Amino acid sequence: MPAMKALPFMLTYWKLPGISVKCRAGMGADKNLTMIAKTSPHRRWWMLASLWTLYASFGLVAGSLAPLLSHIRNDLNMSHAAMGAALGAWPFVYLAVSAVVGKVLDRVGVRVGLSLGAVLIGVSGLLRGAAQSGTGLWFAVAVFGLGGPFISIGAPKLVTQWFASHERGLAVGVYSTAPSVGSIVGLVVADPLRIFFGDWRWVMVTFACASLLSGLFWVGVGGSNPDTAMPRSQNESNSALWGDPTVRRLLFLAFMIFFVGHALTGWMPEMLHSGLWSTRGAAWLTATGMTVGVIGSLLIPGRVTPQARPKVLAAMFGAMAIAVWALAITPQLIQVVAVAVIGIVRVSSVPMAMLLLMSAPRVSDVRMGAAGGLFFTAGELGGVTGPWFIGIARQNAVDFVPAVTVLSLVAMISAVACWRFTKSGFFDHD
Repeated sequence: MPAMKALPFMLTYWKLPGISVKCRAGMGADKNLTMIAKTSPHRRWWMLASLWTLYASFGLVAGSLAPLLSHIRNDLNMSHAAMGAALGAWPFVYLAVSAVVGKVLDRVGVRVGLSLGAVLIGVSGLLRGAAQSGTGLWFAVAVFGLGGPFISIGAPKLVTQWFASHERGLAVGVYSTAPSVGSIVGLVVADPLRIFFGDWRWVMVTFACASLLSGLFWVGVGGSNPDTAMPRSQNESNSALWGDPTVRRLLFLAFMIFFVGHALTGWMPEMLHSGLWSTRGAAWLTATGMTVGVIGSLLIPGRVTPQARPKVLAAMFGAMAIAVWALAITPQLIQVVAVAVIGIVRVSSVPMAMLLLMSAPRVSDVRMGAAGGLFFTAGELGGVTGPWFIGIARQNAVDFVPAVTVLSLVAMISAVACWRFTKSGFFDHD
């Protein structure tokens, strides 16, 4: 009998055209707040911790090639351009599937989606270790693009389901440190592991096992989700999100952020090594910069008010536009400072932009999967372009100066775009 009474409400809530999207979003948000209030705080943070391990393995496997580029390239007889294409393989696949993955997550929930992501990332690591050619390596990295979206799109969706709005800045800042920590670990231990095993391939297998173990941890901790008691996503096409000016500007910003971020993830150790740094020294310096970025990500996103976020992003990208020049033309001491600045911008810019997306009026909690899918689709379009473009620039020059010029220009455009966001007043809303 209670189910029969609930049926008319469900039909009215989801089907009647007289109820606006904004109204349905607000009703869904109220239900979500009710579920959050009934959830144990300790359980929420355990969920965040298990999400953190998944995202850390994401960063570990994603950055596994960077500290070993020279060894892998020589072993597989690859050119700089071919290696650049391999580094950009997973963003290419990610770009093709992320919008679909966002909708899938809205339907099946984050528990299933995040588990599937961990498995696919682990498979990617195993295939990297088995690669026998540049083509094989490209395919192995491309598999990562199938699993990556489930993690990166599922993470903000989990936060909107488990955390109230005043907690989301901290939660997003915390989980955003995970891929950087994973990359740091990879940068630091990859070469020692290569020496220990005597082959770079076993390093890839080790990192793959870490991803599979993080998936088991998530399955054990994940349990039931608030989203199982929430209404399903509205039957609203992505064109409704595309049509919102705030969302469109954030998608443009995502492209620029990921262009620079993925390019530097793949090529920064090689840039430093082309100067006065040894292979291990370049890896350690890159890891140090990311460590500083992790600290910044814990402090910046949760402390900056929504209205101030575009201004802070503009200042950060302006600093990066200057700092990247230190990678090519300055002494080692200045490079240390510049790498720290770059680390802060790389790690903090994505959660800052994601928080802006979460606060956009058109993006309700139950639409976060679809909105996140669009965000990362635009982002990974830049992620595909960045490493490949830098590889082409390096292939056709005697040094990395042309590549650094491109990175500086993109960072400056990002700063101007954020400044325009501030002037437009798009984010001055409740």
